[in-house]
Amino acid sequence: MKQILYVSPFSHIGGGEISILTVIANLKRDKFRSILVCYEDGPFVERSRRSGIETIVFRRAGLISEFSIIWKLVHYIKEKKICLVHVNSLDIRAGIAAWLAGIPFIGHLRVIFPFTWRDRLFVRLSKVTIAVSEAAAGEFCKYSAVYRNKFIVIPNAADVPQELSPAPLKSEFNIPGSAVLVGMAGRMDPFKGHMVFIDAAALIRKGAPQTWFCIIGSASPGKDDEVEYLRMLKKRIRDLGLIESFIFAGFRDDILRTIAALDIIVVPSCVIRKGAHIVTEGFGRVAIEAMAVGVSVVASDVGGLKEIIEDGISGLLVPAGDSAALAEAVIGLLRDRGRADAIRRAAKSRFEALYSTRSLDKLYDVYDDIVNQGKART
Repeated sequence: MKQILYVSPFSHIGGGEISILTVIANLKRDKFRSILVCYEDGPFVERSRRSGIETIVFRRAGLISEFSIIWKLVHYIKEKKICLVHVNSLDIRAGIAAWLAGIPFIGHLRVIFPFTWRDRLFVRLSKVTIAVSEAAAGEFCKYSAVYRNKFIVIPNAADVPQELSPAPLKSEFNIPGSAVLVGMAGRMDPFKGHMVFIDAAALIRKGAPQTWFCIIGSASPGKDDEVEYLRMLKKRIRDLGLIESFIFAGFRDDILRTIAALDIIVVPSCVIRKGAHIVTEGFGRVAIEAMAVGVSVVASDVGGLKEIIEDGISGLLVPAGDSAALAEAVIGLLRDRGRADAIRRAAKSRFEALYSTRSLDKLYDVYDDIVNQGKART
């Protein structure tokens, strides 16, 4: 049986981390065995171990440890007779380690951000790099078209149980049973568009006074910028007089059940410009999760979200950063339940066709091709 080493650097649990756990959980056990390496202890390591995944941590602590991690990975790859390294990012340390060990590796481009020479070196050395959307691959190659043939686009997949009961959010947070619940989920980062959601909420309350609002997610411990950002969000809610109708659900292990408790979910991701480059949504995993559990999606027309949602068919798209357009779209769905139901049905069908775990077969075929190429050379 061939062994695949997965490298996922970070300790937090975000869309990329959930996605790689989905990949590992659905791996073809008759062909491959998985081992996961992280660079930090934390919630992600705890979850992977609870899932029965063999997980080890090579801790980093300063510049010297960056080189140490490379050599630890090289020795580990050789010791475990790894046949393929799958890096859940463009982490150059893991890429160099696999290259030094003489083992093919693939990367995963999940977000759109200002790419550096390290990212370009990673893609150059990789056997192939998986992009979660055409938008992500296109942004990477905008100034480096020579790398385009290194990319394969394979969207994220979500593993959704057949039977899923919504989380009891209303009783948990003392929300009236007759209330409509509109929410968003995402890490505490400005490009996720929390401020746009909050400003839209003030407008939605005027058109639909029975609406309550929910932010799912929390600031990571020790991340001062996230803590400060969360403080700013709460201040904005107070300033707009929304404190009585806004809840912060925090980090949720039961994210699918929590999303299922909403009437509408918004994905108000923004485009943040940094010089000639941008930061925005590479995919938007929460959108496919909502589609899977039957919750209407209103999202910004940015990045991978434009590929997930067919505007007016499987969801609604609005201009990024436009709180008025976001509010108008939400109010429209609340007032036209027939249209909302039709959108939910179309979204469910689209999820099953494109984003269920069956879609991972394309990725596993990539594994087979790379491993078989290695056999042919020996």
